[in-house]
Amino acid sequence: MEYFNLSPSTEPSPPATSIGADHSSPTNVSGSASEASVHSPAPVGMYTENSTDATIAAAFPPSLRIDERLPDLIIVASNNVHFYAHRHRIAHASSNNFGGLLDWGTYRRGFLPSLHLPESGDVVNVVLHTMYGFSCTHFHPTLETVEAALDVLIKYGVCIQTHAAPYQPLHQLLLSLAPYRPIETYALVGKHQLEDLAVTISGHLLSFDLSTITDALATKMGPVYLKRLFLLHQSRLDALKSIILKPPESHPTTPGCNPAEHGLLTRAWALATAQFVWDATPSKAFPEYEVHPPEMGDLPTAGLSVVGISPNSLKALLDPIGDKIACESCRLMLQRRIQEVVVSWSSVKVRFIQ
Repeated sequence: MEYFNLSPSTEPSPPATSIGADHSSPTNVSGSASEASVHSPAPVGMYTENSTDATIAAAFPPSLRIDERLPDLIIVASNNVHFYAHRHRIAHASSNNFGGLLDWGTYRRGFLPSLHLPESGDVVNVVLHTMYGFSCTHFHPTLETVEAALDVLIKYGVCIQTHAAPYQPLHQLLLSLAPYRPIETYALVGKHQLEDLAVTISGHLLSFDLSTITDALATKMGPVYLKRLFLLHQSRLDALKSIILKPPESHPTTPGCNPAEHGLLTRAWALATAQFVWDATPSKAFPEYEVHPPEMGDLPTAGLSVVGISPNSLKALLDPIGDKIACESCRLMLQRRIQEVVVSWSSVKVRFIQ
């Protein structure tokens, strides 16, 4: 999060006219009221050693005009970050008058009223962006910061379900965390019963080892979402078994391949698939199968997760069956069956259904 530095001797006050606000590329000013210099933005938390120094959040400066109104309230975070806010916008987003704080506030003659909150600037930044309907994804808040912000939003009477609906900024923020912290993000949205997000994020957990879920994570997501995650893995495993165990069909007898030799392909298929399927559990990986699909490029090979295996990886696993098959007709039937498996596996759901 970016900010403006203020000299401890300078009390912030709104300007007479609005100069607009740019939430993605703010200008940061450091110095006293009579002297300013432009410098590179810095995140909240890197405030000066002097505890009396104040910083202004770049996304909420004194010039921020909302509904043709300038800020009429200053919200001060625990680390002395100042947010210039609009009382009417906060009151509209809160069902409890911002925890009853809008009825209070510190007043000083000639200055805007201020509210001092116990939360840090990073958390308040996410809270206010959510209440205003602004995106804060470009600030890259951590999962821990977002989790704290959700608790604070509830505390201040903001309906998380409304603001986390599809296409809302909070929805996009939580989705942006899923590729990096999938199980923790899933547990967080499960805790707050954010159904749409849980459905989408479950698709990131197909290769996750469910046996590593801690008691804390299980408690956070709750029994409903924990069960649905296990059922998703089990349903994909059952679907894979039903798809892959059917052997390739036999072709008509030819001079070079009689029915007795047809059994070579059937046995080769059974051997490859039985070892792959029958010992499988939803989270089990098979490090002995080192496939290298084209899309992996120069990345190292890795053990395959049964539930999370991709169609291309599954094809790469089955293709070597034909290496020891001499009959061209048998090889053709094998490739046809592999293509059927890939298509069928591609159609199996990759997330649980609402």
